[in-house]
Amino acid sequence: MGMLKVENAMQVTGELKNNAFVVTIQGQIDTETYGEFNKILEGYVEGNFTPFVINCKDLEYINSSGLTSFVHLSQMLETFQLKLLFCEIQPAVQEVIDITELGTYFNIYATEQAALESL
Repeated sequence: MGMLKVENAMQVTGELKNNAFVVTIQGQIDTETYGEFNKILEGYVEGNFTPFVINCKDLEYINSSGLTSFVHLSQMLETFQLKLLFCEIQPAVQEVIDITELGTYFNIYATEQAALESL
């Protein structure tokens, strides 16, 4: 038996809410999916000059490639003086953020509502 490749290991949706663009990620951002994730995000940034909220409630796993994508997004938005907020980060993902000490770099909120209210 060969390796089983899981299709659709990541799903990304985006919608405008209260003057922010909320991106919800399901699944994993890793070496396999981060390239596609970057393309999706770049498209979102080009189409929406608003702050971005990344809802991580269904993000099960991230590795350093995925975190690099978040930093890249943050830098893209900073170019336009736009904020990037994160919310509802799950323990497995929080652990990776803690290990890389990016917790101070990212604006993290407990809920989407709290993130939107902070803008």
